[in-house]
Amino acid sequence: MEFGGYAGNILHINLTDGSIRKQPLDADLIKNYIGGAGINTRLAYDLIPPDTDPLSPKNAVIFGTGPFNGTFIPGAAQTMSICKSPLNGSFTQSSGSGYFSHFLKSSGYDHLVITGRSPWPVYITIEDDSIGIHHASDIWGVDGFDTTDELRRRHSPCSIISIGQAGERQVAISITHIDKDAAIGTGGLPAVMGAKNLKAVVARVGSRSIEAADPVRLQRLVQELSEKISTYHRRTEVMSGGAMAMVTGWISSGAIIRNSSELISYPADIDVVKKRIYEMHKALRKKIACAACPMSDKDRIDLPGGITFYDTAVPIEMAAITSSVSRGRVSEGKAADRYALALKYYDSINRVGLDQVYSFQGLADFVITLYEQGIITKADTGGLQLNRSYDTLLKLAELTSMGEGLGRLLAGGVVEAARRIGKDAEDHVQNVIKGQFVTLDPRLSGFLPIHLGMMVHPGRALGISAAMGDPSFSPNWPLENLKEEASRCGVSATDIDRLFTGDSFNIGRLTKHAEDFFGLLNMLGQCHRPHISRFFSMDMLNDLYSAVTGIQVKAVELKQAGSRAWDLLRELNAAAGFTPEDDRPPGIWFQPLRGADREYALYDYFLKRPLSREDVEGYLEEYYSERRL
Repeated sequence: MEFGGYAGNILHINLTDGSIRKQPLDADLIKNYIGGAGINTRLAYDLIPPDTDPLSPKNAVIFGTGPFNGTFIPGAAQTMSICKSPLNGSFTQSSGSGYFSHFLKSSGYDHLVITGRSPWPVYITIEDDSIGIHHASDIWGVDGFDTTDELRRRHSPCSIISIGQAGERQVAISITHIDKDAAIGTGGLPAVMGAKNLKAVVARVGSRSIEAADPVRLQRLVQELSEKISTYHRRTEVMSGGAMAMVTGWISSGAIIRNSSELISYPADIDVVKKRIYEMHKALRKKIACAACPMSDKDRIDLPGGITFYDTAVPIEMAAITSSVSRGRVSEGKAADRYALALKYYDSINRVGLDQVYSFQGLADFVITLYEQGIITKADTGGLQLNRSYDTLLKLAELTSMGEGLGRLLAGGVVEAARRIGKDAEDHVQNVIKGQFVTLDPRLSGFLPIHLGMMVHPGRALGISAAMGDPSFSPNWPLENLKEEASRCGVSATDIDRLFTGDSFNIGRLTKHAEDFFGLLNMLGQCHRPHISRFFSMDMLNDLYSAVTGIQVKAVELKQAGSRAWDLLRELNAAAGFTPEDDRPPGIWFQPLRGADREYALYDYFLKRPLSREDVEGYLEEYYSERRL
């Protein structure tokens, strides 16, 4: 390989005929699309016809790494995936960390392309030139976490991407994990694997190492980064509390229910309850770190009685809500019980492989609301009485993951469920973009960059693609902080003067530049969680890229590569039928959210000016203009 940082090959596996092919990684492909999500998108563009049925053998599952994976750059652990999504027919990118990217490259492969369909359940093992396709009938029907444990017993040391029952049943709102710790594949990647009869992919530790073009320079740059990270004022708290330390402030002042139309206020002592939950979390958690991570922000929770839970960052945030829905004060014992119940609930969902964050949470509320309003009855639910109890939610998750009873209607996601229910249920689909639910309601936070990011993200509603550090997740930051973040992410001084005027900024135009930076992280294989990505500037990424690969480019050219890959992803989704109409804001955003003693209308980033539909669609037009669409 003429460049450092790359293993040098793309591995192709056809499950229909069992053929295996090693393709050298092309130098022009590297220069134009760098790696990770960039080369993944190019491969999808070349290999998957845009009209392909997502569950047909012609669809491909593509995993990709970047040039930073396999090095000791802090946070360089991302594996990227892409396939055609069974949820909405889009080409959906997703990412997860762990050790899979490092182990895949240690066997000599930067990207893995899986096509075809096996006639029986199988799993794949990869170790250097030894590629195995093994019978998996004995683990078919086993949940994703137990599958991972069994395959570790057989093949350790290894890293594993496995699917649960939802993927096997080809549930469109399925998701999976890398090593039980890192979620990957929202939009139904496991369903595509299930349609291929593919239970898991196991990357064993190979014999190859990744060489940097300039190891001395790379060591110096990593030392500089490590010193900054070690003195970060919140690092101690992140090491103690995990990702929950960074997201507790995102919990709103109430629980949004009844199809995103009503806010149920929390009791007055909610802050006390959240503190109790957080202290329990810190006392019980064991730190898990992805490859090269200096934060150890992932969680393993060991409860008394030998019960263990994994990947709890988002569920822990929800646990504070779960523990406080009941009125009146919550005792220490009651908080602990509800905390344990919340962990059990989310663990059940993770094991079967349902996408809780972007799909199931909103879907359950949607169908329960239809039942409460009399739009559907027991005749439609198979005799199941729907309410908002723990038992009902768990039953809905079970039925959905297995595609049984009412779950057959829900397994295709909210848009398909409403179509199949009929009775004008489609008119009640709210707070949904491209078939996925909006996770942070802008009526509570103000309209943030992440909300426009959800609208314009190709193929799915992912807001973090428009994130430039903390200001993108929190309203009303000082303008100077926003300018500093923009500069760090590669926005030129000239563009900053153009995008920031007076006491405001152009959210539509700035979003394009945030996407370019986010896209570049995904191309390099670099973690984009805020408490890691905050230490990387466009200049630092450029210095690291040249030290690792030996490719000398300017920072602005690296940013252009991020833009080029993003444009290709939009083009790929346009070929699949997506148009600007799919980027439009949900109508419910412009209806006040009802609270106990007030209504919440949509306001701008600075929480000063109410926004109309015309205002938000104006942001869209400015975004399109900046991206030259």
